[in-house]
Amino acid sequence: VVSTQSTEAVVSTQSTGTNGDDFWVPKKVTLNTKDGLSFSFPNSRGFGLSNSEKMTSGWAAAIGFCTPITESTAGKPRKCTIKTRTSRTKHAETDNCLLVPRIYGEYGVVLGESMDRMNHDDFKPGALDTFTYQNVQNVGKVKCLSFNVLRGDDAWLFSYASVECDGESVKTFRNSQNQWLSYDVSEGVRFIKMC
Repeated sequence: VVSTQSTEAVVSTQSTGTNGDDFWVPKKVTLNTKDGLSFSFPNSRGFGLSNSEKMTSGWAAAIGFCTPITESTAGKPRKCTIKTRTSRTKHAETDNCLLVPRIYGEYGVVLGESMDRMNHDDFKPGALDTFTYQNVQNVGKVKCLSFNVLRGDDAWLFSYASVECDGESVKTFRNSQNQWLSYDVSEGVRFIKMC
């Protein structure tokens, strides 16, 4: 359900008679008005929607979006590429860690799709993995990058990550604290932001 007031959007879940154990992480909500205006509300904090009581922090039955990014302020959508280098440290690789990136720019934040390529074993030791996203909302010059672990039972350690959007100079972010990422907080953190 999407309800709106002015340039605000609220997305909420409704029970469908199931046990509510499923979830949804919207990348963005776009509102098109009758007079031809379009507003895009990015899910910049990566919140998920679920009506399950089993879900922990970061999940809710409703999400409010208040700050739209419009094409007039940010420009046309573009292609962005995120590259990651998995550490060679013992057990640094993972095959069960659902990661979602966020790109922070001068005009706002965009949430990327999950970093998991179909039929490909991502995040092997020392591997350079490339994830390409088409039609990414333009948030201007890249300032920061974050990763959020949504689920999984394995930890991942990366050395660095980089972002390049439509030929803009590559912005590289180092994991200088050697921070492990994991959904299991006894193994690492669920969220890391690098600027």
